[in-house]
Amino acid sequence: MKQLEEMMAESEQRVETITIPSEGATLIGKAYWPVGDPKSSVIIHGATGVPQLFYAKFARWVAEQGHLCLTYDYRDFGASKQIHPRNSSATMSDWGLYDQQAAFDALLQLADTPSTHVIGHSLGGFMLPFHRNLDMVDKVTTVACGQVYWRDHHMPYFLTVVAFWYLLGPAVTRMKGYLPGKALGIGADIPAGVYWQWRKWCTSPTFFKDDIGSALPSMNPKPFTGPIKIMSFTDDDLAPNASVERLPPLYKDAQVTRQILNPADFELKEVGHLKAFAKQNAVLWPEILDIA
Repeated sequence: MKQLEEMMAESEQRVETITIPSEGATLIGKAYWPVGDPKSSVIIHGATGVPQLFYAKFARWVAEQGHLCLTYDYRDFGASKQIHPRNSSATMSDWGLYDQQAAFDALLQLADTPSTHVIGHSLGGFMLPFHRNLDMVDKVTTVACGQVYWRDHHMPYFLTVVAFWYLLGPAVTRMKGYLPGKALGIGADIPAGVYWQWRKWCTSPTFFKDDIGSALPSMNPKPFTGPIKIMSFTDDDLAPNASVERLPPLYKDAQVTRQILNPADFELKEVGHLKAFAKQNAVLWPEILDIA
């Protein structure tokens, strides 16, 4: 009966494919519409190398709660990929600045709702201070997001990090002209420019600070001042607690709530860096949407 009810609810929802113009690129997104007028507008800024399809079940659930939800893929990636990643000049700055901003602007154009909610997963959560029109953002939730430094990690995952940033990762990226994530078993293929900038930030104790004024602009002089929930998980090897604790200073003018979740407290086997949005961990979804 429950499965039948879920199927009926999904059949009533409207999922719209939209094109989003970004600077020098066109992005492909999916708008998940609720039945009736949306209570609010929600956008999901995805993690590095994670296609929007990964967030589809969560986005449908958000729509079931009565909210409009927008997902999208960054340039030259996922549904937005128009060329092979070896031919892409995209950088992480392009994804975090131009594409995230363009997608949020598209969200505002989709519907005039009482409020907006930005959900940032990993990369999706630390570029917001550079964005325009932050006064149009009413609420932010970051999930598994931190300013990661390679020395933050512990054994045995530390060995994987060393290989990714200093051994296998650089070698195959130079050889192939892109990061072959599929072949390495770490997700999707990623343009070389994204990998190299990602590597630069994660191997620097100051993360992206040295790029401000060059590869990155100055942060918005009118910062976000609303509520932000910074969520992390005790079993997340990719974004350990030390890295997440560097995030609140980016939002020093905001109303910060720090939430460290133990999967066992929700009777979950694991969450890690990615699985907060997985269907089997749907018990966490009210925490992410902040309706708990």
